[in-house]
Amino acid sequence: MTTEQIIARYKQRNGFRLADYAEVALPIYTLNVQALTLAHRRLAPIDEFVLKCLALNISSIEEMISFLGLEEEVIKSALVALAQTESIALTAPHGKQSWTLTAKGRATLEASELILPEQRTFPLHFDIMTRKPVLFRFQTPLKHREAEHEGLRVIETGARKHPELSEVSPHAIENILRATPGLADQRRDVLAIRSFDNIKPLYIQAIALFFVSDDGSDVQIAFAIDGKISQEHELAFARSGEFKKVANELAVRSEAEVRSDPVNQIPLLIKDETKRVDAELRQNTEKIQSTIVQTEQAIESAESNDERFALREQLRRQELELQRLRAEAKKVPVRNLYVADHPPLLKEALESSKSRVMIISPWIKGKVVNDHFIRSLERLLKSGVKVFIGYGISEQVTENPQPQDKAAVKELQKLAARYSHFTFTRLGNTHAKVLIKDSEFAAITSFNWLSFKGDPNRTFRDEQGTLLQAPGLVDQKFSELVTRFHCGASR
Repeated sequence: MTTEQIIARYKQRNGFRLADYAEVALPIYTLNVQALTLAHRRLAPIDEFVLKCLALNISSIEEMISFLGLEEEVIKSALVALAQTESIALTAPHGKQSWTLTAKGRATLEASELILPEQRTFPLHFDIMTRKPVLFRFQTPLKHREAEHEGLRVIETGARKHPELSEVSPHAIENILRATPGLADQRRDVLAIRSFDNIKPLYIQAIALFFVSDDGSDVQIAFAIDGKISQEHELAFARSGEFKKVANELAVRSEAEVRSDPVNQIPLLIKDETKRVDAELRQNTEKIQSTIVQTEQAIESAESNDERFALREQLRRQELELQRLRAEAKKVPVRNLYVADHPPLLKEALESSKSRVMIISPWIKGKVVNDHFIRSLERLLKSGVKVFIGYGISEQVTENPQPQDKAAVKELQKLAARYSHFTFTRLGNTHAKVLIKDSEFAAITSFNWLSFKGDPNRTFRDEQGTLLQAPGLVDQKFSELVTRFHCGASR
């Protein structure tokens, strides 16, 4: 699942709203487990034939060769192997040696499998947050520097503590082995865990979702791992000392902060009736988005064409309802914006603007301004759309930027050099975060449009804003801001 699909599916929580989300790295260990096991192996056909012969009292090698029609070496090899597993024994009841079935051999023949004691080494992940062994099948663990390079915020839960033997049960290892590709078809009973070795600290990727209660008095932090919410991680993190530290970052912006930058003021234009309509549309839209993601997943796992056809028809109706709700939402002149509302607006502006786009964002990160972003932007420029992008939190250029962030700025500079109707300017000392599309909408917000993803050092905040959809208000906001670009360009 993509980040967008995860957000769409899980952003609804009774009594809470999604305030922020982030791509994070959660701590784990990788290690090798030395274990004593009983391996259940299916009988080889020749071994099974030999055991059946003995069950019929065909006990000499000569009789088996005649009965089975096999070569002597093949029979002898099978007898030796079965004797090593104590399934058969050599006896001489009448002074003549012959093979007989043991009790274990009869059980083996009945179950059509051999049970062999083995000491094996298994690679394992150990989750530090839940203090449990686990299998992460759909991702490769990262080193600390790799996690930061990917722009992941590293989440710790205090001092790392190596796993202890008492924390890993044989039953837990058995469950992991059953789910491991290549081992699932061979059952193993784990009798004992002997030791751990080759223990390495690493990280796995997750999406952290930060929820704030409707009255602002409570915070909940959930984690989606491999596309699914993990309640174990949520509860374990809530009990850790790190939870309070992270929750304190997630403070709703004060009115004083909003008013500290005149460009970033949020107009208080939302009347009670508009708020009610906006809230109702938001709730219905979030429900249908979550349902669409679930239906898409059901289609992927459908077992028959008939089931797949019925689900696709269901998905078509759901998508039509989502289109209707979005069309209704565009009629609301002023709307509240929350964190998950922002990326779709940026995508819409890049894909369907007709005359102008303005983006003001203090920082630029390569995880957002990537190849796809540059291609979408150039398509707009080729179609004649005027583009204004302003950035810069201070007058001074950021020292030692990350290579991918530096490359993103260079790509935008190249486009500005090729297209005269693209104004790319360091505004300097701007805290504004604005997105304007044509006369259709203006989003004034706390959301960093061009750097929200891929910043391992960013704090968690309750990202909110206002969406103006009245053309007169949108044009007024554009006129206020475009003068800053002219000043920035002349400077």
